[in-house]
Amino acid sequence: MWRQKLKNVSKLGLGFSRRWISSEKQQQEGGGGRRKKFAALWGNGDYGRLGLGKVDSQWTPTICSALENQNLKAISCGGAHTLFLTEAGRVYATGLNDFGQLGISPEKSYTLEPLEVSGLPEEVIRVSAGYHHSSAITANGVLYMWGNNSSGQLGLGKSLILHLSKSDLSGGPWWWDAVLVTPGISRVC
Repeated sequence: MWRQKLKNVSKLGLGFSRRWISSEKQQQEGGGGRRKKFAALWGNGDYGRLGLGKVDSQWTPTICSALENQNLKAISCGGAHTLFLTEAGRVYATGLNDFGQLGISPEKSYTLEPLEVSGLPEEVIRVSAGYHHSSAITANGVLYMWGNNSSGQLGLGKSLILHLSKSDLSGGPWWWDAVLVTPGISRVC
């Protein structure tokens, strides 16, 4: 995620400097200004993981036009999918969905542009993408997990794949509020 400000990026290991315009665009509203954050992505585009509407790799930062009207708060890159969190607490996902890591219909094996994750009942304040699983923490401290659970990474105590229903880990031994979650390849901290 970028914010609007001209920066002189130091040498990139290629012997030259590059000037980038960052990701908050200035929006004028009634005499005052407001900065808008947006997603600029680059690298491997397989399965639409960049959310740019195509599978091509991008060699320079490219703005995700599908989310240009959303004020983004956070982005998290998983194995072959990406999660986006808006300031309004809505979650979007793009890329590979073979284990339900996008939180969308299992009929879609991948998506080229971000789609809103269904079934999250309240405002989300944090997202984190694992290799084939995803997580979200709500404003009330509830942790939701979905996707591949082959090694127990969803915290359900059994192996299954969750596409649309999210595991709510707020009950039982989880009597504390979730503050931070960090998924790895087949584990969660």
